[in-house]
Amino acid sequence: MRFWHKILLAVLALFIAALDVSVIMVMKKSWQLNMDSETQRAASEQLLIANNIYENLTSIQTRGTRITPILLASVALSYSEYYRKQGIHLQLWDNGQRVYPSRAGASASPDSETRDPAEPLDEQSIQLSSPLPAPYQHLQLVYQRDISGLFAKQQELSRFFVMINWIVGPVLLLLLYLLIRQLTKPLQLLSETTKTIAEGDYSKRVQLRSKDEFGELALNFNRMAEAVEQRVTALSEMAEDKQRMVDNLAHELRTPLTSMQGFAEFLTTANIGEEEQQTAGRYILSETLRLKNLAFKLLDLSVLRHQALTLRKVELSELFQAVEQSEQPKLADAGIELHLKHTIPHVWGDADLLASYSVNLIENAIHASKPGSTIQMLAYEQNGEAVLEVRDTGAGMNVEQAKRVFEPFYRGDEARSREYGGAGLGLSLCRQIAEAHQARLSLDSAPGEGTSIRLFLQLHNNCPPIL
Repeated sequence: MRFWHKILLAVLALFIAALDVSVIMVMKKSWQLNMDSETQRAASEQLLIANNIYENLTSIQTRGTRITPILLASVALSYSEYYRKQGIHLQLWDNGQRVYPSRAGASASPDSETRDPAEPLDEQSIQLSSPLPAPYQHLQLVYQRDISGLFAKQQELSRFFVMINWIVGPVLLLLLYLLIRQLTKPLQLLSETTKTIAEGDYSKRVQLRSKDEFGELALNFNRMAEAVEQRVTALSEMAEDKQRMVDNLAHELRTPLTSMQGFAEFLTTANIGEEEQQTAGRYILSETLRLKNLAFKLLDLSVLRHQALTLRKVELSELFQAVEQSEQPKLADAGIELHLKHTIPHVWGDADLLASYSVNLIENAIHASKPGSTIQMLAYEQNGEAVLEVRDTGAGMNVEQAKRVFEPFYRGDEARSREYGGAGLGLSLCRQIAEAHQARLSLDSAPGEGTSIRLFLQLHNNCPPIL
């Protein structure tokens, strides 16, 4: 049974039960008030008749007439005929014996002569019995009022109540159905949305503008769905990145390992000269160095993902000097000059990671530049931030290459990268170093015009020493 079915049946049952109980209590109270009113009226009339009979008997006795049963019956008859039109019946008893109506009365029964005058003669009547005032206390007047009309009205009211129940029940059922369906509509929307999300469409949201509890629930649900969508998207992208890294790594390892295996087999199985042995050894050494470089790059990437970074003041003069000393042999072999210039004394960061960042950019610039060209390494302030820039005038990149250049294992020029033993991890490492510093990284490049890569760091005077 659905939730709104339960609400509908429960509310309908409670409402009808409350309505019935309330109406029954009102009817009982009304009946009690009517009976009390009729009883008070009967008591007043019975007292009035008893006093009138007492006065008549007193008057008769004053005239010297003897009070006989026939005389008593005659007096009671005169009053009985008058009040019978009003639905009132009278009886007169003398010491437990009925005087009026007489034994010859049409309404007499075999035991009516000796029955208790206080015993009710009819269930739908009010009967009162009381003695007359002294000296006629041996006489007892029985007063009986017919209230069958009151009972008839009560029965008519009961039938009307049953009819109202049969009419109100279906109408109430229809109104409750419409009301509850409208009130539970947000739950239906939530159910449909959760079903859609469970099927994989994480972009679905609940379109509900209500300001009640359902509106708050819908708002919180949409926030939860958005967080789930972001997390799932991030996990999906992470899974794709990892799979792409594994695929690229497998591809990168296959080529040098195949070459090393071939040359190793050539050295161990072939009858070759010393010059050929040296050639094979150089190939094996070259591929070994490339695998070593790949392993260290992957290790650096792994460390950056799992290690918290502590920032300290980095003197730019020392950083620039260390980078120049490290890259001077490669610059000399390539016939390229490195120009260093910084207009700010220091930045906040990790000296080793910033040195690795700079070395990777300079090596990429060397591979992209021609002999005789220059590479610039600059540090300056811009809009309250420290900028660390490496600029070259080499081959440059097109738009598609610039979009993917920071991806692991991506190489814009396959031939040049393999010539220099690159694995396509240098710029990916630079991106992760920037993320570890919570810094922005920008790239400007155009084919044939060179490339400029800038890292935006915090200055010494506006950054705390520990992130």
